[in-house]
Amino acid sequence: MSKIRSEKVTDVNVNFPPTVSPNRSVTAGDVESMVTQVKADVEGQVSVVSAQLADTVIDLKSGGINVLSSGATGTGNVIDSNAISSALSLTAISSVQRVKIPDGTYLVNKTIVIPRGVHLELGQKAIIRPTSGDFNIFQLKPEARLTGGVVDLQNVNFTKAVYYLDAEDIFQFYGQSAVISDMNILNKVPTVKGAFTGTGIFCEAQTNMGFIDNVKFNNLTFINFDKVIHLRVDPILDEMFKTDPNVMAWVNANYFFQITAQNFKYGIYLEGKASVPRDVGGNMFDQCQFQAEETTEAIVYCEGAYNTFNLFMWDLHKMNDSKPAIQFTKSSRFNEIHTAMQLEITESWIDEGYMNKICSPGNYVTETRTLANRISTPYKGQFNGNQDDYLINGNLRGYTVTQTKGAAPTGTLTDIFLPDSEQGPSWNMTGTDYMNPIEIVIDCSTDPVVYAQYIGTVHPWDATPEGLLVEGWTGTEWIWLHEVKGNQSNDYLISPPYSAVDFLHKIRISFYGSPRADKKVTIGRVVAISSKDLGKAYIPQFTNSIPMVDDNGLAWNVKLNTDGTWDNGLTLKSPDGNRWKASISNAGELSWTKL
Repeated sequence: MSKIRSEKVTDVNVNFPPTVSPNRSVTAGDVESMVTQVKADVEGQVSVVSAQLADTVIDLKSGGINVLSSGATGTGNVIDSNAISSALSLTAISSVQRVKIPDGTYLVNKTIVIPRGVHLELGQKAIIRPTSGDFNIFQLKPEARLTGGVVDLQNVNFTKAVYYLDAEDIFQFYGQSAVISDMNILNKVPTVKGAFTGTGIFCEAQTNMGFIDNVKFNNLTFINFDKVIHLRVDPILDEMFKTDPNVMAWVNANYFFQITAQNFKYGIYLEGKASVPRDVGGNMFDQCQFQAEETTEAIVYCEGAYNTFNLFMWDLHKMNDSKPAIQFTKSSRFNEIHTAMQLEITESWIDEGYMNKICSPGNYVTETRTLANRISTPYKGQFNGNQDDYLINGNLRGYTVTQTKGAAPTGTLTDIFLPDSEQGPSWNMTGTDYMNPIEIVIDCSTDPVVYAQYIGTVHPWDATPEGLLVEGWTGTEWIWLHEVKGNQSNDYLISPPYSAVDFLHKIRISFYGSPRADKKVTIGRVVAISSKDLGKAYIPQFTNSIPMVDDNGLAWNVKLNTDGTWDNGLTLKSPDGNRWKASISNAGELSWTKL
């Protein structure tokens, strides 16, 4: 039978009556009194032993070893670290692999290390309260589980991690499952606004072939932290890799589900690279809620690859304009953000990496990295994707553009109507701000855009404004269509589909600031898509003929046959009165025959 307790059962101590005086003989009453005393003592000690055995039975029946049976008090007045550690150590010699911390307050002065395969279960009102803030609260070994309870850090200056995992312990992807779930963690409110300290979840790799895979974090709430989730592979691996190409470590394929956080500098901080030797990738963050504040540095900071984030990010407008909520660094690759945010997300991201994707119901531009979601018919051509844009070559249909505020640009304003989005008028944004922007007005009243959507600007890479406001004139009033603040890298600043105008007569665009050192901003194109007609750029979207005018000013209709060949039925009357028939070969060669 496995050993359940380390303490021995209490000895039975019997208190006999005082020695009878030799001058007095023992009476029957003396004997009776002595027997009564012995009986009471034995019964009392038997009661104590029975209680101890009852505790053991309760522990076994409940499937766990109770820390109170190992000497923990749960009063909040006595340090219970050794008692908790003692209960956890009993799992090494017991078939019971669950340790229970019932409701109460437990002071701890060192890290609670949960052994491999052990489940530490806290009561719903069990509170872990450290005596100082310079040690990790919990460290899990592979296959360990930690569930329930509260961690209260309000009385210390906490600088470490609540949950620490060391990749040197090797958390394997197959055959193991470490779990942390159903806990609330409250850190101290900093005396200096925004000066949060400590980390909620810290998964770290510092040694060769160290890895953390397939760990599950579920239903956790964090308040007042420097970093809520920090996944890190140490840069020392880069140095080791220089002399040994077989060196590698990773923090990959972990799950973070229903994580809630408020008051923090960084929500999710992924520190590493897109591949070995410092691989931080394939981690999944799902159904998470993060509340942004004015002191938030980023909701997501990502240096890795193939990570997916399904997040709701509250009140991004509270953040400083220079602090984008989502930051993909140069080493990031193929990450995806999914969010229900619409307008706000377009104001709050920077992507210096490769093929990262940001999906939002009102933000098709950043998701697809194209001009806009165009209306199309299956199996029909899309002529460079610009045929739905009413403003392409709009100046040829009487559209005008006028600058109404700010210093004059370099270049020609009407270049914003050209299909090439890599050139256009440029401005020096020095001295511009929200109250003092550059402002241009496009008058398209000669041919209003019917049911206009996706209205905004396209900029060459690294020539974007930090702030932009787009308004539309309906014929009777100016209405708000789109606004961006704190932009650092988004070169498409186009309104979501719900920003629509039945008849768009004018477009007013105000913009200010630049993230570049030379403060240069260029507008390559201004965009306005019609959701009714099929646009007026270049040629009609669907056609079987092309109108042309030759050098003599004569009009032609070049037609396509149903099989895709050119129609050879073109005729021309020459000045001498003769009629000529033109033939165009499939190679594009033109020949004439006199009729």
